[in-house]
Amino acid sequence: MAEALSIRSALNHALENRFTNLILKSYAQNLVLTLHSQEPIKEIYGLLFDIHALPSLFSSISFLFIPRSQNAKADSLAKSAKSQLTHVSVPG
Repeated sequence: MAEALSIRSALNHALENRFTNLILKSYAQNLVLTLHSQEPIKEIYGLLFDIHALPSLFSSISFLFIPRSQNAKADSLAKSAKSQLTHVSVPG
C-alpha cells in the first residue's frame, strides 16, 4: 500500500509540475505487474483506480520494475521515511 500511495503522489506531483513524459521506476514488482495488467488488488482498489486514471493525462508514461539493489538511494530514503513514521506518536 505504501508504494501505491507513493506512486499516486508522484503522478500527482508530476502533473502539478507539468511533466508530460514520465518513467516511474519501482522496486515493488507485484505492483508494477499489476499496473501493466490492470488487474485489481482489492486491498488497494481505490489507489489503483486513481493510478490507472492518471496516465491518460501524460503524453507518455512507463512503469518499470527496478530491483532495490540497483536503487540504493531510493531504498535509503524509504527506510528513513518509514523510521520517522514509526517514531511519530498520535495523541489520544
